[in-house]
Amino acid sequence: MKKGLYVLFTLVMCVLASCQKDDDVEPEPEPEPQPQPVVIKYAEYETTDDYVDLGIGNIMFATKNLGAKRPEDVGYFFAWGETAPKEVYSWDTYQLRTSPIYYGKGGVLQPDDDAATVMLGEGWRMPTADEVKLLYNTYSPDELGCRSRGTVRNGVFGYEVTGPNGNSIFFPYSGYMIEGELVNYDFTTRMWCSNYDKRSAMEIFSIDGLGVSLFEAMERCYGLLIRPVKEKRAESDTLFLKLNVLDRNIAEAQQLQATLNPAEYSTASYQTLVSKLMQAIGIRAYAVENDGQKTHQLTHYINEVNKELQDSIDMASQRLRLAIVGLDRLPTSNDIQAVDLGLSVRWASRNLGARTDSENGYFYAWGEVAPKEGRYEWSNYTFCKGAGEGRFSKYITDSQWGEVDGKTRLDPEDDAAHAFMGGDWRMPTPDEFQELVDKCTFENVAMNGRTVMKATGPNGNSIYFPHTGTTSVIDEIYCWTTDMSAGANQHAICYGIQSFFGEGFKSWEDRYVGLTIRAVCP
Repeated sequence: MKKGLYVLFTLVMCVLASCQKDDDVEPEPEPEPQPQPVVIKYAEYETTDDYVDLGIGNIMFATKNLGAKRPEDVGYFFAWGETAPKEVYSWDTYQLRTSPIYYGKGGVLQPDDDAATVMLGEGWRMPTADEVKLLYNTYSPDELGCRSRGTVRNGVFGYEVTGPNGNSIFFPYSGYMIEGELVNYDFTTRMWCSNYDKRSAMEIFSIDGLGVSLFEAMERCYGLLIRPVKEKRAESDTLFLKLNVLDRNIAEAQQLQATLNPAEYSTASYQTLVSKLMQAIGIRAYAVENDGQKTHQLTHYINEVNKELQDSIDMASQRLRLAIVGLDRLPTSNDIQAVDLGLSVRWASRNLGARTDSENGYFYAWGEVAPKEGRYEWSNYTFCKGAGEGRFSKYITDSQWGEVDGKTRLDPEDDAAHAFMGGDWRMPTPDEFQELVDKCTFENVAMNGRTVMKATGPNGNSIYFPHTGTTSVIDEIYCWTTDMSAGANQHAICYGIQSFFGEGFKSWEDRYVGLTIRAVCP
């Protein structure tokens, strides 16, 4: 009996001891959750043949005007609120002239009256004024924004707008329609916004050499172009570093650097291209090394780091893109053709140093064979150097100006046209320029987004003079001749063409002043 009680007592004590032990031992702690690394995907911008993400706001702009088959085409003209083009744009043909809908306090065009929505389908529409403001030029080099510049694409003059991410769109120069006539006197591309107010004048946006701006003085019945927009899809919470545009620009810049001859481009533009390319490569390498894979408990800190990286990538991409499109090819003598106007000599098709017929080209002091980078003044005039104050070293007929050499016409070695063009090319004499003035007709015409003077010879052929002015006077058209002014050693003969009336005249300028030169040959 005692033995049985002992066994029972022992069992009870063991159970109690076991329970006491379980109460005293702390449970194993559960592992703390570890912060998950932020995965950054390298995704493409939403860019197709139809629309481009410029990296501004929540919209994407179409790559071409409504009705255009390619970016260089003008497309269709529309009256505001009409959904089809027509031949005559006037109040008599305006479909909404009796509609009370759009004469209230203001608002936005309804989808049924939005030509972009009607022609392209749901999702497309005309831009609002606030959306157009996103295209404004940003002049601070450290501020993300758009840049615009006049350019020529596939032979068509227009304006390229580059977004902060380096993507760009092209707006061909177009003018606008009134009645049945195309108006294009001021070289500005005008396009409708969807906004309206109670007045008959509608808000539009315009693009010219100064950039994009809003304009509020166009009648609803006029025919203007439309550049459609669409909204971006909602973005995922996943962080994105958008490297594809930067990669594309890097590849283009590397190809240019490998294939072009630096001597054919201006030193400043080539050095800028190389510098921006190196910066872009460096930014890309840094972004890959710091792509957010590192863990950190402060998620907002990671987000800030990645926002800075995205801004850096966008800025590098934009600057590289602008360096690519701004690469400045130097003009050559092969750019200039000899044009027979039916006169005693053939005239060059463009000014010395000009790459197109509408460009100014280089400015030269009389008797100097190279343009200056700085100011044009007596102190740096070639024939004053070493000659003493108020004296010349060459082309002197009066001893008060130096040692008389009797020269009044430029020697070939001092003729900029001969130095630049070679062969039989030279500057025109006063008689040859007078012949041009007497026998040609002159009229202002539009070319490559600016006004130029068209000179048509007796045989019907033409050349063009840009409104160059001088390095000291910014109007008219002035070109040097070969001769010094009689009795005034400080002056040389030039010819001007009055910019408004198109009348030519003989004149003179101080020899140090920079004027353009139009060459002639037999």
